[in-house]
Amino acid sequence: MGISVPKLNSVTLHYFENCVGCAACAPSCPYYHVDKHYAPVEKAEFLREILRKKYTLAGKLFGPLTGAKLPKREEEFRKLIEFAYRCADCGHCYVTCPFGIDSGAMVNKLRQVLFGASYGPTLLRQLSALERDKGYIAAARAIWEDFLRDAHAPVGKKGARILLMVSLGDIILTRQAVLDAVSILKKVGEDFSLPEKPLGIFPPVGYTVGDAESLKTVVADIVSYIEGLSPQAVVMINGCYTYPYFRFEATNILKRKFSFKVLHISELLAEYLRQGRLRLKKRSVKAALQDSCQLARRGGVIEEPREVLETCAEVIDVKHSREDVECLGGGAGIGILARPARDALVKTLGVSVTPSDWERQFLEKLEKDYAKAANRRVEELRNAGADVVVALCPFALEALRGAGLAAEHFVSVVAKALV
Repeated sequence: MGISVPKLNSVTLHYFENCVGCAACAPSCPYYHVDKHYAPVEKAEFLREILRKKYTLAGKLFGPLTGAKLPKREEEFRKLIEFAYRCADCGHCYVTCPFGIDSGAMVNKLRQVLFGASYGPTLLRQLSALERDKGYIAAARAIWEDFLRDAHAPVGKKGARILLMVSLGDIILTRQAVLDAVSILKKVGEDFSLPEKPLGIFPPVGYTVGDAESLKTVVADIVSYIEGLSPQAVVMINGCYTYPYFRFEATNILKRKFSFKVLHISELLAEYLRQGRLRLKKRSVKAALQDSCQLARRGGVIEEPREVLETCAEVIDVKHSREDVECLGGGAGIGILARPARDALVKTLGVSVTPSDWERQFLEKLEKDYAKAANRRVEELRNAGADVVVALCPFALEALRGAGLAAEHFVSVVAKALV
């Protein structure tokens, strides 16, 4: 079977050539603690084998003797899928590596290779196509209209200062947090609007399965819709991969700058607090903050959530936080494949997912590994002495609640403290 090999640019070339195999990155990965073979360096090596075969003379001439080979047999592709979906792309290996190698980015390129060869989890492939073709909008009309009725907020308002970016995934996993965000915006007297339709499922889902075409189409469509409303800023409550994609990657994907800023809600609330627009009462609750990998490590959004949270709760400092936060393992689509999110999406969208026996076993093992990967961080938080763990990422929130911890979305904690 022919495969499509990613093109090299200066960044990918650095990741390809300059890894020395020291494995300093290994302990930073939550899946390494499930199985040492899931170390970032080992997962990225599968892509390096493909790149050596395609781009190096030694690889073309001597193949496996130089660590160069292309997957050909079914069992080889299945092995690649197993390793490619033991990475949450949390960026911890990147900041740990002494040479600045982002193994998560390499694994994402590996997913692109797999997608091009028609391999990848069935649900993610279907969601990617639905998001690209906007098929989810009609399927989710009832749940969206119900949300808008409860929100009692302006919808599709042109020229509003703030557009609250809401996806279908936000409504499915964190509906109350979205409504709480609306309540806060009303309370401070913000000129804001909700979109007329959900902006994606978990945009861009194509990223999670290596579907570059869907990724670009979805980003372009959402940016076009936003520009049609002309807000000064787009604000999201989702602290997972949606944030860095629209804050940083979208301009690279579309090769142009935008007329609006992209903010996480914690950044906006910190602004309100400094301006005296947001008044909060301090509650007698001990809170441990689970930083978002994408916000803290990739976005530098570290102090803003703390600044706000410290105004309304007693914040307990937890080991492995801020840019060193331990990932719970649900990023890059893994949380979508876990049963709670998976079942909710299938029910809401009416999609028919009939995996093969092999894929069913793959998903069952992935879910078990996901729980094991989360366990180290869960136990740290369980022993922190907090009344509640505050999360900024929807998949972190799901993992924490699934492990039996009292956990709330950051926005909901703030909303309860409104004066």
